Amino acid sequence: MKKIDIYIFKNLLVGFTTSFLITTMVMLIGNTIKVYDFLFAKGVSLGLMLKIFGDMVAFLSIFTIPMSLMLSINFLYTELSSRSEITALRSSGISLTRIFYPAFLFTIVIFAILFYDTSFLAYKAKLDYKINLAGALKNRVYMGLKQKKFYTGIKDTTMYANDLSSSKRSLYNVFYAKGNSAIIAKEAHFKDAQMGILVNFKKAEIYNKSGNNIEYGHVNNYELAILFGEDKPHIGKYNTRYMTMTELIDYYKTQKNPTALYKINKMLVFSLSVFVLSIIGFSLGITFSRSGKSAGAIISISIFFIFYILQMLGESLFKSHSLIWPIWLPDLILFLFGAYLFYKKSTN
Repeated sequence: MKKIDIYIFKNLLVGFTTSFLITTMVMLIGNTIKVYDFLFAKGVSLGLMLKIFGDMVAFLSIFTIPMSLMLSINFLYTELSSRSEITALRSSGISLTRIFYPAFLFTIVIFAILFYDTSFLAYKAKLDYKINLAGALKNRVYMGLKQKKFYTGIKDTTMYANDLSSSKRSLYNVFYAKGNSAIIAKEAHFKDAQMGILVNFKKAEIYNKSGNNIEYGHVNNYELAILFGEDKPHIGKYNTRYMTMTELIDYYKTQKNPTALYKINKMLVFSLSVFVLSIIGFSLGITFSRSGKSAGAIISISIFFIFYILQMLGESLFKSHSLIWPIWLPDLILFLFGAYLFYKKSTN
């Protein structure tokens, strides 16, 4: 049985690596399309592009790792079952639990990787991704500005300047418009912010349309933030979205912040999901062996989407009712489903 364990473990490693590369590539392409205009804008260096791609992969891995594990287990046990090897092992008196044992060991290894990634790497990578993408936005703005030409490279925004400094950080005789607001200023000076650009208008006339009325004001200094994907110019020290597990625990101990506690539970849910998904992948593999790998892949991906929908439901209940326990719904419901399938096959 030891040789069979090693054989299964090796094949799971190959299958997991292949699935991880494919699922990561697919999700990477989808995310790249969303930010294509920023990422491939003139002035964005190759180094910055590679950093952004690396951050994408690190954050997406909290989804691609459990999905890849489920697919690799499902594929391997579907193949073993279709070749009647599972039947032969069970006829030799080997229990289904023992047949699942090498996959369980492999799942422990993947759990350790996913736990570290989810708790310490992924959300920091998400922050770095936003900051680096904001850097691409800055480059796009600076490279796109031309004197005496309207610039519309930022969504719903128009900028115009009669003159520019050589660095394009200072503009003279400036027009700026976004939505129902417009600014006319003698000067405007750009300053880099963490998530975009701060613009300081000098001797500015500000117009704002409200219904049928136009409001007007004149100020000597007016600062405006042009940001990418954030509603604040800076990421706060206590922004729980980008904290590691240890930071969240320390923050909850001192502040009793419910969002920090929710994020801790969410990290645990994602990390422990690999055990739930591995049981389901194994049970489906030996249940639908005659349907082939394609059917297993479709069912496995569908299960993962159900997991994600349940996770979104838990997140919605936390935001609306401050309930933390519903975030465990994906693991609890799918564990019961997987345990039922496993029990039915083991007693067959």
